Amino acid sequence: MRVTTTKPGLGAPLWFSVPEQFHHIDLTEAPEERIKRTYDALTAVLRSATAEQRLDMVVRQETMLSQLISQGAIYVGNCIARSDAPRSKISIAQLSITMKEARLPARRPLSVLANALREPGRAREVRVLEYPAGEALAVGEEVRLKLPAPLRGTATNTHRVRQAQVIFPHPDGRHLVSLALSTEHVDDWPQFLGILGKVAKSISFTEPQTNTISQRLAGMCDESSSVQRSPNSGQPPRSG
Repeated sequence: MRVTTTKPGLGAPLWFSVPEQFHHIDLTEAPEERIKRTYDALTAVLRSATAEQRLDMVVRQETMLSQLISQGAIYVGNCIARSDAPRSKISIAQLSITMKEARLPARRPLSVLANALREPGRAREVRVLEYPAGEALAVGEEVRLKLPAPLRGTATNTHRVRQAQVIFPHPDGRHLVSLALSTEHVDDWPQFLGILGKVAKSISFTEPQTNTISQRLAGMCDESSSVQRSPNSGQPPRSG
């Protein structure tokens, strides 16, 4: 696990941990360089995929990244691994963390937000859950996205995407922090959902205390095992 903080100057402190299986996407990198880097990485991992399939994945990622950046993304990472069902397939998920300004009511801000998210006739689950950082909204749904297929003229592809969010009201009362995980590989959804829960439990609005020498000697903190241990019920599909 590695601890990440928000960008300097945001004025709203936030700390969180992300599993090492997720590859961080540099949101400040020039799009041309990022596209080339992503395509090269997909070529190395997805050796059986055609050039058209890899290019399609790159374009879809850039489309989603542009949307996330406009929504205040401070972290985006991808997990590309072997699926557990079946092992012969590749499973991909995207994790994003956004922070955006919001005028939150002083009383029961989550209730107001939950009511706004519950839409009649829409299969969206909205629940209030308790985390170490406080109460948050857990939102889950399955959607069908229409994305362009650039190598096939003006045609579009419809993709079945399962996604979940954990939304925290920032203690400053002026921001919402949203953790979102999405994937088209629904067979591995339980594992990915467990990872999202693990990241949500790591959210902190105050700087985590540094492990002292006395704590380590007393066995209260085991830094090496925290790096190597997989999240409970959140083991991602096997890498490789």
